[in-house]
Amino acid sequence: MLARLWGCLKRHKRKFFFFGTVFGGSWLMYKFIWRKIKEIRDEEDKQYLIYVRRQHHFDSNQRTCNMTVLGMVPNLREVLIKSLDTEEVKDMLKLNPPNKIDLWEELKIMSVTRTLAAVYGTCMLSVMLRVQLNIVGGYLYLDTLHPPAAQKTETVHSSIIPAKVQERYLSLIKQFIEEGFIDFTHFLRLAVIKEIGSLSLKELVTLDNLSTVFENIRERVECGVDKATLSLYPFLLKSEQVPDISKTSVLNSEDELLERLVIETRDILESSDFHTVLKESIDRGYHCVLDGLADHYKQQINAEGQNKDIHHVSIAIAKLIPVINALMFNICGDAPNRFIQELLLMEELKQLAANVYEAFSQDPSEKVSI
Repeated sequence: MLARLWGCLKRHKRKFFFFGTVFGGSWLMYKFIWRKIKEIRDEEDKQYLIYVRRQHHFDSNQRTCNMTVLGMVPNLREVLIKSLDTEEVKDMLKLNPPNKIDLWEELKIMSVTRTLAAVYGTCMLSVMLRVQLNIVGGYLYLDTLHPPAAQKTETVHSSIIPAKVQERYLSLIKQFIEEGFIDFTHFLRLAVIKEIGSLSLKELVTLDNLSTVFENIRERVECGVDKATLSLYPFLLKSEQVPDISKTSVLNSEDELLERLVIETRDILESSDFHTVLKESIDRGYHCVLDGLADHYKQQINAEGQNKDIHHVSIAIAKLIPVINALMFNICGDAPNRFIQELLLMEELKQLAANVYEAFSQDPSEKVSI
């Protein structure tokens, strides 16, 4: 039996060799392909986990941004109330002073300035904070990938941002509210005076007239650069000097890191993307003011029992002053605030935030985008 089997093998050895080679090669090819498929699946799983982790961190950072904006708006409003104290002028008018007309004129300028300053200030605050917190958020995400203990040497693009540096960096927004924004209100006031200073308190104006006046004020404030809002940049970051760093002092590692953060922020604030988003925000702010005025014109029509087109109704400027003055709270009033919610949900703002976060959270080993 064994002899016959051995003879069969000898007679057909070439066939057995051929089939053995084919089978062995096929098996090796199968193992190779399976290993490659597994590698691809493992890489896909890895990239998906990275995406989920980054997306979760990004979403969490955006919630922090929203809460920070809501927390900072009252500070902005307080600055406006103190620097443009219309209540004080109104109290003086109640005493029927001899300079009553002058006080009404001042109240006219202050009311318009205050409400429009609320538009600019809230928009500038919202967009700048979004940039700052997404720069910090991007670096903090990198810290989760490369903990400080694992970093033996500090590279030029090290992601470590000590809490003290974060605090100093985020104080830029405080500097804007307490200094840059106040300077901006003075700048805005001049534009308001040039446009409505000569308008009589008794002059009747339509909603379209007011829209034109606001448009002219905006042209003056934004320098007519196709609404590029480039003229607003100096008020956001007032000077080239980094906060808390003297030009004559020797920089330590934290100072250098803070300086780098500020330089990176300046680059973004000077970009066309930033000013496109800021312009869209301000557009919405002006629309909110005009919507508030339109509601008053509608109320006037209803009160008089008329059936007029809203654009054909005229109201004396003196009667519009209290309305314009109160509209500041439509812009930067306490939550729930429709305008601020609209700003926070802007798709353009979300996209800017995503771009900034991705730029500062990108790890060389990662290949995914949020």
